Amino acid sequence: MKHKANTHISNAITKLVFAITLTLTLLYSIFVLGYSWVIEDNIFNRLVAQQASSIKHNYHMTGKIDVSDKQIYQLFKGWQQVPTEIREIVKSEPNRVEYRLADGKTYHLTRFYLGDNEYVLLADVARFEVSRDYFKGVLVWLVGFSVIACCLVALLGWRMGRKIAKPLELLAYTVKKLEKGGEAAFQQSIKHMPNNEVGQLADAIEHSFKQLNDALARERDFTKDISHEIRTPISVLQNTLSLGSDSATLAEQQSDEIYFSEQAVKQMRSATQKLTQTTDVLLALARNESSIAQSVSLNRLIEDCVLNHFALNHSQKGLSLELEIDMPNDEVMIIANRNLLEILVNNLLSNVVAHASEKDVQLRISKSSIRMTNYFAHPLPLNLTSSGSKAANSTGIGQGLSLIERICTACGWTMYVEIDTEQQRFSVVINLK
Repeated sequence: MKHKANTHISNAITKLVFAITLTLTLLYSIFVLGYSWVIEDNIFNRLVAQQASSIKHNYHMTGKIDVSDKQIYQLFKGWQQVPTEIREIVKSEPNRVEYRLADGKTYHLTRFYLGDNEYVLLADVARFEVSRDYFKGVLVWLVGFSVIACCLVALLGWRMGRKIAKPLELLAYTVKKLEKGGEAAFQQSIKHMPNNEVGQLADAIEHSFKQLNDALARERDFTKDISHEIRTPISVLQNTLSLGSDSATLAEQQSDEIYFSEQAVKQMRSATQKLTQTTDVLLALARNESSIAQSVSLNRLIEDCVLNHFALNHSQKGLSLELEIDMPNDEVMIIANRNLLEILVNNLLSNVVAHASEKDVQLRISKSSIRMTNYFAHPLPLNLTSSGSKAANSTGIGQGLSLIERICTACGWTMYVEIDTEQQRFSVVINLK
């Protein structure tokens, strides 16, 4: 690719304004000079026409044919006595009214009839011409005017170009810095953009850049999470199937059919349920549709999640829990993405089933928050919401709270954790405002 020279918009505007001004002044100068010649020629033409009218009038009044000023005018009967050079020009240009001869004289001509005879009236106007005499002076003044006008307009164009180009150059500079992580500088520069098309362009760039960063972040998180979250339950299924195959070789067969133990079936069901739930979370977060919100009944959604949660209703640990649900009698309506909200509640329930040390579990709902509280027996890690953070005795990979926090971020909510070390009580609070 050819390298393009770095040009500034202000310089381009200045050159454009200068070129337009120079062109206009040149055209104006040509117009002024042409107009002066046209005016002068028309004056001579009117004088010749006036003299011809006077001759006609005298002829009709007195019968005499004569001119008033023989120093200027020459009257010829027919074309025979007209200077040869003029006759040659008339033959080639019959409509011409001004004739410049080789001796430097200039004539204006008109033709008219008296009776049956044609007369030619010539006017020697060379000594009355002023256009040629003042041409050099007028040309100097026009050139001077053009130079001054171009300089003034060039200065004005430079100032105007700077004023127009400054926000564009600032925008271009900050956009370049975005590649190096200059989001803060870009945000600051947008505040100083004018309220016109440049400001709209800056807002559009900011919106597009944010969308691009969000898409890249979703892709990065999805790639990272799916490589961990889905790999674990798949490994459980593979190990369980492997154990089932090994038990078949130890004569645990009936009629050549392999039967898995009840524990193995539970493990596979749990792994399958976790795999399904995790896939739903990661795919929902990876899709741009996760930002679409609608009015959702929080009461009904939580009831559906509790009644349909697999681990809470089918696992031994889940059935042993006593879940106390406290919610307002009136229906709580919130604006949220239903899919993400459902996944968030299911993840809260899964964390309780996996980590609660006692059977007492509380789920409290208000118009502005969701609070899930359970008890814990083992020390908790320091960064609970960080990806990969988990307790020493945990069989998971420490992505539960991280996924919940990411769902809250996608929905515009905040999540925080409350830990009571004396009573060993753990609470996850989701602020919906």
